[in-house]
Amino acid sequence: MTFLGIWVRGLAMGAADAVPGVSGGTVAFLTGIYDRWLRVLTAVRPSLWQVFRAEGFRGLWRALDGEFVLPLLLGIGMSLLTLASLIKGWLDTVPERVWGFFFGLVIAMGVQLVLQIRNRVSSRDWGFFALGVLLALWIGLQSPQSASPDLWVWPFAGAMALSAMLLPGISGSFLLLLTGLYPALIAAVSGLDLPILSLFMLGGAVGILSMAHLLNWLLAHYEGPVLCLLTGVVFGALVRVWPWQGAAVDGSLVLLWPQGAEVLWPVALLLVGCVGSWWALTWSAKQHVEQS
Repeated sequence: MTFLGIWVRGLAMGAADAVPGVSGGTVAFLTGIYDRWLRVLTAVRPSLWQVFRAEGFRGLWRALDGEFVLPLLLGIGMSLLTLASLIKGWLDTVPERVWGFFFGLVIAMGVQLVLQIRNRVSSRDWGFFALGVLLALWIGLQSPQSASPDLWVWPFAGAMALSAMLLPGISGSFLLLLTGLYPALIAAVSGLDLPILSLFMLGGAVGILSMAHLLNWLLAHYEGPVLCLLTGVVFGALVRVWPWQGAAVDGSLVLLWPQGAEVLWPVALLLVGCVGSWWALTWSAKQHVEQS
């Protein structure tokens, strides 16, 4: 896999994680880098100190698969700094069109997931698919809260948000939105509040590494149920990217039905997202097979 190919996947992961309801974990899974990403994260352990003492930075580079991690993190970071801000601006001005595009994108991702796992799971594992759908629906229909957190909250917020990056269908930004921490984090980023950002990233590092070890163990022992559960979560997450949304008095999500000409652009972009995502994921899977 080339530097450019990994970097593009990182761009897609970063853009997905910036949008509530879309997950970078799904992008990683469908583009063939999920297992490799997990291996890198689970390689971060105390024994790396011995590797560094014995072999220096070259040893760390090999142990942490630097040729993969560097372009991936560059892509994620660049996406969060550029594409993410554009997406947020579009959500303020043309939300139905943006959600329409992502709705189509998530549908294509979900169908691709089903096609990928169907020969790896047993018929009884599909009960976990239904559980995943229900879990995502329950989370997606919760009412966002408002919060002004103390400093001690931020490490836990970081652990929650970054660990969600590994879970297909669950967006860390959406979990922050539900808990009322999303606006405060955006304010901290725009104001370069270093204490808050440092605590958030510290907790995030612990969270994503812990989640990687847990997922690695679960996939090794219960691959079928875990894959079905995560795939169900992707389909359940569609409720968060339905193009026509409203809010109840308590702030909870209300799904609306389009009327008149307002349906044209969202549906057109839904088809663009679906077809484009299907083509990109199919091409990526083909490249992954040829290079493995």
